[in-house]
Amino acid sequence: MRNNIEGLYTEGGTVIKYEGSAEELNLPVYIRRIAPYAFHNCKTLKTIIMPSRLESIGKGAFYGCDNLVQAVLPGRLFLRAKGNNVFDDAGKIFFRFFTSQSGTEAEDADYSDVFQTEEEYVSSGSKQSEINSAPDRRILGTEEGEHFLNNLDDGFVGAEYEPSLDEKKEAIVPPERSADGLSDEQRRELINERNYLIDGDTVIRYIGAEKQTEVPSHIVYIAENAFSNSGVTAVRLPSGLKSIGKGAFSWCDKLVGIDLPPSLEVIEDSAFAECQSLEEINIPASVKFIGANAFHACSGAKKLSLPYGVKVISRRAFDFCTSLEKVIVPSSVEVLQEGAFAHCESLVKVSLPDGLKEIGDWAFAECYELREINFPAGLEVVGEVAFFNCRSLIAFDFPASVHTVGRQAFTGCDSLHLATLPKALMPQLRPKKVFHGVKNVTIEYLDEKTIPN
Repeated sequence: MRNNIEGLYTEGGTVIKYEGSAEELNLPVYIRRIAPYAFHNCKTLKTIIMPSRLESIGKGAFYGCDNLVQAVLPGRLFLRAKGNNVFDDAGKIFFRFFTSQSGTEAEDADYSDVFQTEEEYVSSGSKQSEINSAPDRRILGTEEGEHFLNNLDDGFVGAEYEPSLDEKKEAIVPPERSADGLSDEQRRELINERNYLIDGDTVIRYIGAEKQTEVPSHIVYIAENAFSNSGVTAVRLPSGLKSIGKGAFSWCDKLVGIDLPPSLEVIEDSAFAECQSLEEINIPASVKFIGANAFHACSGAKKLSLPYGVKVISRRAFDFCTSLEKVIVPSSVEVLQEGAFAHCESLVKVSLPDGLKEIGDWAFAECYELREINFPAGLEVVGEVAFFNCRSLIAFDFPASVHTVGRQAFTGCDSLHLATLPKALMPQLRPKKVFHGVKNVTIEYLDEKTIPN
């Protein structure tokens, strides 16, 4: 839901995301929660004023806000915020706290918006995790405390934000549904929904603590970074899911398995990047697009199943999948983009389809164990350093259709002893140093043989 503050997205009493450019932001009084990574990388933000009744701040909420210099928040949340890495990789921040005058809970009607404590903190991103100075406590009711309150800027005392009528309507949070009378399946669905921030048919953010979770059955889209760095080990996706957003499961380094449903059509950039414990990557036939870095550094994955229908393997889609041993590229694929399978150190065998036209730069660079690869009829372009440091490659045959080979395409292929090429490539070999440093390779052109200098 879009708030009338530019760039602020809220759902009920929760800030889900901020995309504005303000230097100072005063959150509405009805806000009770800030979702994980809600203000991630807000580079313009210098001052954030949170409401006195705020109950929780999600993990990494202000991560990367490196221009943030002042934060106003309830004192009771400060230590929790530090433990939850709320301000990691931010700059040097000066904190002001307000607390309840009576010391009661947040919902107490006498909650007072006055500051009792100031504290300076340097985030771990600054390579200092300790507090620079001890708290300067000014207790209400003392002469010192009254002097402090009387001399604070108006921007921090007596300037509580008054929401508009629309915001007040938005702030009405519907009561939680009762589980009474529900079937076991309905009861499980109700519990699941409480672990998510949901906007219609889209999961905005996973906010649960469970390591194994089931996405509600009506969900069609998973938004950008929805599960990122969440610590989940297993996720059950709904049968009608169509799209997984950018970085949706990135850095879920404990995620062991996930079954992608047959309804899935799109896997966006970096969707599963750095899922280092993922054991298998089985992409259903319904998928038509796999984004850049989609499975980057899934270093534990030993099996990869690619669907027919995908025409392009995007750049670095499977790079640093260091446990992969075999790849079969489906016949629908026409282009392997830059670094598609680079640094797959255990990859031994690659099967390329007849329809493939281009192998991009760095596509198989530093696949140290690669011994067997076929270059299909119809292939036209092999990019720069495409097979750089493929040290185990012994021999290969290019089809007559190849008309371009990139600079240093086979540099560092120390075991290469035989390469069969179309004669039309001969003028490109020396200027482009295609076999630079490869000492014992024999180049065969039709019935001729020569050894390059």
